[in-house]
Amino acid sequence: MSQGTLLILSGPSGAGKSTVIHRILERHPDYFFSVSATTRQPRGSERDGVDYHFITPAQFEDMIAGQSLLEYNHYASGDYYGTPGEPVRQVLARGGTVLLDVEPNGAFQVREKLPEAVMIFLAPPSMAELRRRLESRGDTSPDKIEKRLKQAHWELAQAPSYSYLLVNDQVDGCVARLEAILQGGPEADACRYENQSEVEILKEVLSHAVSPHV
Repeated sequence: MSQGTLLILSGPSGAGKSTVIHRILERHPDYFFSVSATTRQPRGSERDGVDYHFITPAQFEDMIAGQSLLEYNHYASGDYYGTPGEPVRQVLARGGTVLLDVEPNGAFQVREKLPEAVMIFLAPPSMAELRRRLESRGDTSPDKIEKRLKQAHWELAQAPSYSYLLVNDQVDGCVARLEAILQGGPEADACRYENQSEVEILKEVLSHAVSPHV
């Protein structure tokens, strides 16, 4: 049996990653979405094992010590987030397709362990549109929006390290391009980062990227 496909999707908050992944899973229910582990408390209607694996700091640190995570980060909030490796490897061994939603630092950790991973960066069409999306959620304070926009500048500056770039200006079109990448062929080549050099948002950010202090 041939090895499966690991698709890593990264992008700033508000780029539409969750929406795109949800649409892909609707169209391909056999795909496996990797659920992250975290030490933070559940929010709202979040469910253990569905939205996240909610575990204790001690359990997470045991996973680090046992090298059972593909990637992890420890945030300023004190919370850990990471990707359990065994479920991903099991699906890949069966020849399946795995979707992984992870920020750039985590994506680079995964690539070190699984260099065959397909790296895709999802960008908004403009910073103005990204701000509009964040504000339209209605559940984020102005201070947090500014922090997320600052973080977005740094994340967008990492896009050249990815094989593919998708600008999410329209969900259905973005999903179609992602499917083309999975299937290969000429349409996938058009999505390669080196063929997207005229995207204004990235030209702007890459010329004066800043590091986030969050």
